[in-house]
Amino acid sequence: MVDWTLEYTISQILIVFTYILIAVTYFQKARKNILITNILAHIFQATSLLLLGGLTGVAMNAVYLSLYVYCIIDDKKNGNKQNYFSLIFFLLMITVLTIFTYDGFGSLLSVFATSISVLSVWQKTTKYYKLLGIPVSALWLGYNIYIKSIFAIILESILFISTIVGYILEIRREKQKLK
Repeated sequence: MVDWTLEYTISQILIVFTYILIAVTYFQKARKNILITNILAHIFQATSLLLLGGLTGVAMNAVYLSLYVYCIIDDKKNGNKQNYFSLIFFLLMITVLTIFTYDGFGSLLSVFATSISVLSVWQKTTKYYKLLGIPVSALWLGYNIYIKSIFAIILESILFISTIVGYILEIRREKQKLK
């Protein structure tokens, strides 16, 4: 059962903003817009998870924020060239933060979701971001169940559907370009 404290209520309000922003990213075309929208979304999510005591989730949001800022800078500087050292760095960052914040198997769901997200964003194409958003969403749904965030469970379920629709729209856009 959930104790509806002021902190819990604020966390649920923040999570609503989080999921609205994340859902929007699956319908955006430009990678830079996706990254900027995600920065704002993960600030809200990190704050919400902190209020709920989900420290592994907070740590994974720190990875997301670092990754998105890095990608904006790297895209401007290097274009579509992929940097394997950055991928290794972010995966190591996930590992180290997990060691310090591990709180049972359920906390690993956010770690797996973040690892897949790092791989999807590192690919530098919105198609992979949208495709890999499907398992990422399923893993975050499991984590939200683990930390008992009612609104996050509901909204992640909606986001799961949005990721599928966003990916289908991406495939349709590609097919239309080929015609």
